[in-house]
Amino acid sequence: MAKLSKKDLKEPDFFQASVKNIAHYIEGNKTRFYVVLTSAVVTIVIALGIYLYWSGYQKNAMQIYSQAQTNMLENMEDPAVSEKAVDILKELIKKYPYSRSARIAHYHLGNIYYKSGDLDNAIFSYKKYLSSVRSDNAGVKFLTLTSLGYCYEAKKDFETALDYFEQAQKSYNVGFESIGYRNIGRIYEAMNDTEKALENYRKALEKNSDPSMDIFIQKKIASLS
Repeated sequence: MAKLSKKDLKEPDFFQASVKNIAHYIEGNKTRFYVVLTSAVVTIVIALGIYLYWSGYQKNAMQIYSQAQTNMLENMEDPAVSEKAVDILKELIKKYPYSRSARIAHYHLGNIYYKSGDLDNAIFSYKKYLSSVRSDNAGVKFLTLTSLGYCYEAKKDFETALDYFEQAQKSYNVGFESIGYRNIGRIYEAMNDTEKALENYRKALEKNSDPSMDIFIQKKIASLS
């Protein structure tokens, strides 16, 4: 350890000097000091309150979403079960509209409406999900855009269906590429555009990883060639 010189021993301790300077400043600026201190404490309390409220908000939303998931695992072909699932999801959206669970609830509602043949409500729900989602690395946006394509295809609005299928193909679609090209090919086929239908069916075959689907796509290509 370095030995202190006589000069160092005579000089005031830096820490002590700093404390004294701070104490003198506070003594001379009490009002300003207490205003700043109060503001800091209030800011921390508000931030903590918001955090606790938001955590509770998301937790409560997730509890209702879990109920909906449990219900959706039952026989959804049963109208009573399907109706109950719709009621739970609507309750979630109404009570906690800004929660993450409410966003995905719109997607599930769209699926239920689509399966029951209620295309207009399905379209509305799918679009509500798309308007609330910012980023997607799980493929749900692809599935939603694809589902919108199915809805418009069922309505025989092939132009709109094609637009949504093409949007889906431009979104995060890892693992879904072949499905996307098949959908686009099918729409072009319905629109009697054989050249573009073949182009997309061939792309679907290149991306396909399901051997059983290979046969289906090959038959499609053969029938259009």
